[in-house]
Amino acid sequence: MTRRKTLSSVVVVAAAASMAACSSGSSGAGTGAGKPTSGGNLVMARADEATSLLPSVPTDNSSIWIIEEIYDTLTVPAPDGKGVQPSLASSWKQSADKLSWTFHLRKDAKFTNGRPVTSADVKFSIEQNQKKDAPFSFIDSIITRMDVPDAHTIVFHTAKAWAPLPSDMALYANSIVPKDYGGKSAQAFAKHPIGSGPFKFKSWTKGSSLKIVKNAGYWRKGTPRLDSVNFTVVPDSNTRSTQLASGQIQINEYPPSSSIKSLQKQPTLKVSTFPSSEVDYLGMNTKHAPLNDLNVRKAIRLAIDKDAILKSVYNGHGTVAGSYLSPTSWAHNASIKPTPFDLKAAKAALAKSSKPNGFTTTITIASGDQDASSEAQLVQSNLAKIGIKLKIKPLDPSAIVTAKHAGNYDMAFGLYTTDIVDPDEIARFAGTFTGGVHTVYTWFNNPQMNKLAASASSASDQATRKKAYDQMQQIIDQNVPYIPLFYVPGTYSYSTKVGGFHPGATGNYFLEKVWLSK
Repeated sequence: MTRRKTLSSVVVVAAAASMAACSSGSSGAGTGAGKPTSGGNLVMARADEATSLLPSVPTDNSSIWIIEEIYDTLTVPAPDGKGVQPSLASSWKQSADKLSWTFHLRKDAKFTNGRPVTSADVKFSIEQNQKKDAPFSFIDSIITRMDVPDAHTIVFHTAKAWAPLPSDMALYANSIVPKDYGGKSAQAFAKHPIGSGPFKFKSWTKGSSLKIVKNAGYWRKGTPRLDSVNFTVVPDSNTRSTQLASGQIQINEYPPSSSIKSLQKQPTLKVSTFPSSEVDYLGMNTKHAPLNDLNVRKAIRLAIDKDAILKSVYNGHGTVAGSYLSPTSWAHNASIKPTPFDLKAAKAALAKSSKPNGFTTTITIASGDQDASSEAQLVQSNLAKIGIKLKIKPLDPSAIVTAKHAGNYDMAFGLYTTDIVDPDEIARFAGTFTGGVHTVYTWFNNPQMNKLAASASSASDQATRKKAYDQMQQIIDQNVPYIPLFYVPGTYSYSTKVGGFHPGATGNYFLEKVWLSK
């Protein structure tokens, strides 16, 4: 869902669903690895460390993408983004009055402790995500009651007709855990989680690596192919590139854009981009003066030369953004165009503000992130031209997460992606104060956004829903709590020994399909 700024948080829906993975300087994702083989340990280096493996707790992609390998959900996003497919649920149906959904569970799924997955486990799992302190409780708040008529059937009763429910059940926060956490406290369970997914938890050395190993009893027969996957934490982007070139790692999650051309020249490496709903943005803490001034925020938006940043920092990988919803979604409002770079208009907006002569503020970036550093310097130069002095403040990645949650920052880069194919989740997550992280940590609160989101989710026809989502996007555009910067693809560099690596339309890695050639 979210991630700190590295390349540009997981990801397509309908409009881009038919796109195949695009490869830069290679013939296609994983094609160099030959025929699928079994065995081997895959090492994936990433800038960020997971924050929690308890499904109902985290909002960061570093946690989410591991959770999706350890646990199963009732449904799973289709790889092409066109709806959802069966997972732990083999079928589902909405009632005639539209106020309940019945899901039937497959009977061969077991947790890695050998116990079968039952409807009681499902009920308990959803109840955890309904708790008020769960960041994605808003997704399941529509559920008023759950019935478990037998071990393999669960009925969700909803407060009103709710079209997105099958998609909601694919959300990582709705991953299925054993009832009562298998007799453990939530804290104890999080340290050694048990799921029914293709991999099972092995070990976690905080600040260094997290290892998952093959679940030999996985219900999808023949998978996973790998013996294990080791996620290593390497904040410095140049170090990750060096490790890939030397063979220490097999996949570099989000390589720096500056390294792509050199990586493409190496015959043992591949660089591929995949369709994604990722939106990169510049967030502004609207609790902090003078960023609580709309004219200040408008001035900042007008003063940033997004085209220059895209070209010089990201080598053109992406598209300058307008609306806060990605164009890969049917809910995208194409009438909202990118704000043009206009210093004269920026100065005029600042002149109307509480700080007509400028002010000093800070932008927080992750230490070791080459792209974020370059981007911050360009923004710093842009804002200086209208009298805003921007100080760049590097922080350790984990410290940035803490600062954003506490609202202890002025400006910061970020990105978000969708985890489900329906726009309901991302429209609320990135647009509403109650959507998990206070409008992507900007603390912007507009009650009308909640009303529109509720209206869109309860409507049965897409045209009605689209009108509500269009209005939500207009409100964000008019109030500028953050600046959508770019729509970007997911970019990975990896060894030619890696086969079958093709992140799905909602960012799922589907590592059970990946193999390593000998």
